[in-house]
Amino acid sequence: MQKLFVRAALAFLVLLVGLTGGAAAETQSLLSAVQKKYAGVKTLTADYERTTSTGSLDGVFKTRTTQTASGFLLFKKPAKLILNQGQPRTEKMVTDGRTVWWFIPEEHLVYRYPQVDVYGQLKPLLDFLNGLGSLEGRFEVKITPAGPGEPKLHQLDLKRLEQGQGQGPTGITVWLAPEDLTLVRFRMTSLMGETTDFSLSNVRLDQSLDDDIFVFRIPAGVQVLDQTGAR
Repeated sequence: MQKLFVRAALAFLVLLVGLTGGAAAETQSLLSAVQKKYAGVKTLTADYERTTSTGSLDGVFKTRTTQTASGFLLFKKPAKLILNQGQPRTEKMVTDGRTVWWFIPEEHLVYRYPQVDVYGQLKPLLDFLNGLGSLEGRFEVKITPAGPGEPKLHQLDLKRLEQGQGQGPTGITVWLAPEDLTLVRFRMTSLMGETTDFSLSNVRLDQSLDDDIFVFRIPAGVQVLDQTGAR
């Protein structure tokens, strides 16, 4: 449970970098429109609701445990991210792309994860957040366009073609608003079937975010737990 918030945070760093890759000709116009909207984006801010569902074995039956949280996020290319969680308790994850800090105020604890494996744990989310343009050769893309009835949103299903040794997702599903291609929701699915859903609102692109806000400053009176070598 200790790493759930951090892994969900790292899971969010995967998505804004990879929505525009090779696909069938009939879907190319939508992919091109997504690329045009997001390829030059430098920052993204949004309120989020996160739902993480994990499978577990209970006797002979497989059950699922679901946890929810909400807060707001700030992202800046190439790998800077803040997740400020407000519910069910206050937590904050900050990374400058090299070190991840996870602050739990009510426990007076800060976990420090130095030398984060950006190309393993972080790359899927960073790829998505970084430009929505690096899927070619790595994902099979299936697009279900929004219609007059259902679905109400464009849906892009991304299936990883090759499984590496990292902890990235095997599949990503993205939902975009049909009127302006705003990122509404995304789901990341692991090899073991764990899913992490982020539903976004108040999405803003290219807001001015100074690099300094992604520098974590250790509050007075908290204990720092160094997680060097943690996975």
